Amino acid sequence: MNEKNRPAGTGPAQKLIDKATTASIPETPDARLVPLIGHTVEKSLSAALSRLLRDEISLDELTPALADFFLAGHRAALASVLPDLTRVEIERDQAQADATRYYNAAFNPRAPIRIGPSYAELEITRHEIYSGGAK
Repeated sequence: MNEKNRPAGTGPAQKLIDKATTASIPETPDARLVPLIGHTVEKSLSAALSRLLRDEISLDELTPALADFFLAGHRAALASVLPDLTRVEIERDQAQADATRYYNAAFNPRAPIRIGPSYAELEITRHEIYSGGAK
């Protein structure tokens, strides 16, 4: 395809080029005319993503390269929230353990443990044993 037949980038990708600084784009005579990667398929990619998010299509219906882009974004999103998820799971497990412990303490169906004789009763029994008159 020669340069005359090449479609001009007019979407968001071309707008980013127009706002770019010279630090990000090297100084060449055609630096402002170089479109971003994917500008020619931007509308169809956006439509495919919308359909994918609405569950009209599945990942199996995408090309492997396009599915990889989607999954890479998904992995990056999961990695960014993983520390919060881990913290919340730990707090949830601790709250569940506390609730179980408090419930068991309040509503334990077992009979209470019978406490043995008092110290005074033990002393009387000991005195009787050692004096020869145990009961």
